[in-house]
Amino acid sequence: MRSNKNLSIKQIFSQVNRLMLIFAILPLLISAIMYSRQILAYQHTLTNIQNANNIAAKVDNDVLEEMWDVVTGQITVKRYEQKSIVQELQNEINTLQKNITTSEERSVLDVSSRVIDTLNDQQNEIITNLAHDNSYDANTEIMTQVKSATTLLSKILQEFVRIEINMANSKNQELIHSFVFLTLFEVVLVIIAIYISQKNHRFLVKNVEQPLHNLAEISTELSKGHFNYRLSVPQTPELAALTMSLNNMADNLVRLLEENAQKQYYLAQSEARVLQAQITPHFVYNSVDAIIALIEQQQYEEAKELTFALSDFFRISLSKGKDWIPIDTEIRHATDYLKILKIRYGEMLNYQVNIPPEIKSYRMLKMILQPIIENAIYHGIKFTRRVGLVTLSAKITGTNIIFTVTDNGIGVKPERLKEITTELKRGIESDTSIGYGLFNVNKRLLLYYGKDAAIDFKSNYGQGTTVVITVPKKGASERV
Repeated sequence: MRSNKNLSIKQIFSQVNRLMLIFAILPLLISAIMYSRQILAYQHTLTNIQNANNIAAKVDNDVLEEMWDVVTGQITVKRYEQKSIVQELQNEINTLQKNITTSEERSVLDVSSRVIDTLNDQQNEIITNLAHDNSYDANTEIMTQVKSATTLLSKILQEFVRIEINMANSKNQELIHSFVFLTLFEVVLVIIAIYISQKNHRFLVKNVEQPLHNLAEISTELSKGHFNYRLSVPQTPELAALTMSLNNMADNLVRLLEENAQKQYYLAQSEARVLQAQITPHFVYNSVDAIIALIEQQQYEEAKELTFALSDFFRISLSKGKDWIPIDTEIRHATDYLKILKIRYGEMLNYQVNIPPEIKSYRMLKMILQPIIENAIYHGIKFTRRVGLVTLSAKITGTNIIFTVTDNGIGVKPERLKEITTELKRGIESDTSIGYGLFNVNKRLLLYYGKDAAIDFKSNYGQGTTVVITVPKKGASERV
């Protein structure tokens, strides 16, 4: 076996498995070949003994009896010739000759065949004499010769049986020797297998067990927050790859912690931008001026409604510092904003809010819909002379809630639409300073929801714009 120093774990086990397979199959293969050959020969020998004994019994019991029956006329010549006992003996001897392998067996059976030929001649002579009237005396004399021939044939067959018994004993001794040889051979194989196993055990302890212990140790250290803990790389390729992966994972953990800190900075920055966008002096001044104008015109109900809407709008914006609010509250926040602008713009602005009741019990990230509606009014409807219409709708699809904000404003030119789509694809790296609250909303969705949330922006210049916002469903009691 070649040195294990440069072998991988897979190669080591593969090599050991091959050797163990050889050690397991080789004795079986050798024993199968040896035993099958010897058992087959032994079986042939036993068959020959049985057949020879059957032939001898027929010679001793049937030949003289049947031939005397012919001589005395108890069996007709015609009937006897249809089934001659001598011919049966010859056929059985021929069959026996097909199963012999030694010259000694062949020699004995050749003598048996010659004796049977003599019996055949004597049988023919008896049949010839039966055709004459004075045949009994002649046939009686021939029967004396037949008796001598059958006695000789019986002795020859007994000699054949003796030879076969000796051969069977010899085969039995060969089987015993084969068993002893295979036993010694398997003992040697076991000793070799033990040696190889011990050698591989030492290798595995050094190159597998100890590195695995080190891997468990680095896992423990990393779980304790010791992210600077590192391991030296072992020689075994698989464990070397795993060790390098864990070292890289520790490096990535440090990097991810830094990125998470940066992410939190982005979140805080995005929240600040949203609040700044909503609580701009321009928006506050215009709203307060609208309230004063309504009071001066003695439109007290409208002034009261605008005041409540403005108060509720700012209260939801703050939400006591909470990031997640019921969808019902988020819808109210968007509706407050639309009410304020509706009172300010009068008949030039209409809006529709179509939200199924079953959606309102879920929760979502706050201040998502209002910036999209603001874009629809200030970048779309404001630049048209027709009456503006903003529609807010929602539906549940599978595990997601889909909000749709549609306006009939000026829309976006194709080249600008391409720029907006490209900027949205940049995700959290998008530039929120270019003016559209759309990018800031997209960044906040990705930071909070990950890839489960998305914004789809579609627009036809001169006709209007549709923004589709997809967020995962989150129950009222679900932690986020």
